[in-house]
Amino acid sequence: MRLYFFCCLVLSLFVFLICHVVLPNKLLSVLPDHETVKSPIRSQYNLIKESFQALPQTVQTNPCDGRRVFMYDLPSKFNADLLQKCEYGVVSWLNFCYHASNDGLGQSHENVSEETSMGKGWYNTDAYMLEVIFHSRMRRYSCLTNNSEAADAFFVPYYTGIDALRYLYAIEKKNVHMDKHGADLVAWLEHNGSSRWQQYAGKDHFMVMGRTSWDFVYSDAIRGAGWGTGISHLPHIVNMSTLLIEKRPWAEHEQAVPYPTSFHPSFSELQTWINKVRNAKRPYLFAFAGGMRPTMQDTTIRTRLLIQCSKSVSCMPVDCGKLKCSHNPKPIATAFLQSEFCLQPRGDTPTRRSAFDAMIAGCIPVFFHEDSAYTQYTWHLPKDPDSYSVFISEEDVRNGLQIERLLKSYSQDRIRQMRNTISEVMPKLLYVNPYSAGKDFNVTDAFDISIAGVLQRISKLKQQLSKL
Repeated sequence: MRLYFFCCLVLSLFVFLICHVVLPNKLLSVLPDHETVKSPIRSQYNLIKESFQALPQTVQTNPCDGRRVFMYDLPSKFNADLLQKCEYGVVSWLNFCYHASNDGLGQSHENVSEETSMGKGWYNTDAYMLEVIFHSRMRRYSCLTNNSEAADAFFVPYYTGIDALRYLYAIEKKNVHMDKHGADLVAWLEHNGSSRWQQYAGKDHFMVMGRTSWDFVYSDAIRGAGWGTGISHLPHIVNMSTLLIEKRPWAEHEQAVPYPTSFHPSFSELQTWINKVRNAKRPYLFAFAGGMRPTMQDTTIRTRLLIQCSKSVSCMPVDCGKLKCSHNPKPIATAFLQSEFCLQPRGDTPTRRSAFDAMIAGCIPVFFHEDSAYTQYTWHLPKDPDSYSVFISEEDVRNGLQIERLLKSYSQDRIRQMRNTISEVMPKLLYVNPYSAGKDFNVTDAFDISIAGVLQRISKLKQQLSKL
């Protein structure tokens, strides 16, 4: 029956074209083309011609239009050489070779994963390896171009955070010139950069800094005796769009992207884990992962929360002072997988990797400051904070608010809805392993969201500059 109607449709279209287009066109070829000649045939032909011209034309678009990125081939001293010096070469007391392995993902954690039923896809990932992870993914970016003239944006693969270690943790800081950090990069770009570097002064360029913004802004007020390298004060660096794990809320050229967690799954591993998260039995109402700091006082929010958690049978504490939580996913994932809510107070800075560890375990984050998430990860998290998190002001905690009582007011239906929202956005919070993800991984991850966001931002900047 469908074939019959299709044949009738084709036949009708053929008759229409013969009678209304081909034959009139043949007749018009012998008519004088003069304004004084009034012909019904010519009028009908012109009407049909205008109708066809008004139809929308099918345009074959290239999937890389507006997405082409030129990646600079920087001298190795800006990236690869820094990894070669991972064993006490950048800082005399630090060996980060294990963390830099597997393109920044760190060593595989599969042996422990099997024992704890966490599944596969887990690594001992260091939160500060973001630059290495991004560089690895950019090498495989589908719209990478070698033609700088055709590029929509330019990526500068400088391992800023790793290079900053020799400034931040120098034993004799008085002999270290903090303002020199990044000066060599700017000089190289001015001498070797594309013509667009001069044209836009770096505004169509972007880079990744794998630490918080405060590590790159020199200030005597931060961490006591002066902190930060000062690279963020360089004019050309300010012009570039910068991706960090924590931004300064007022800095328009900065954008926070998710901390790298320890989970870098393939598509099948991700689906298995999401099902596990949704069906996990959670005997604890809330959890808190952290440790007492030597400089902490009883009046700090963090200390007050630790005290409340330790006194409640409904809270599962994880003492990161005794456990190496940052490089061992087992205790964190185990605790968060058994808890409904996870407390996320400010630490040295407003944000915490723990917030992302919590969400990938389906543990609803409880924030106490807007800069811990809401003003930071605007590209990756839902616009409605209430759909995936709980907010309690620090002032309420100081005034004696009981966390347990407030969290018990949330119904199971509400908790289930919030966890479903977290499960839906979970891929956007993860950096998948490009080696294990495979061609079947058709889910947008944190890297994809970050690249799309920075390209959109650069496009708007270029439009504004073109109007000047």
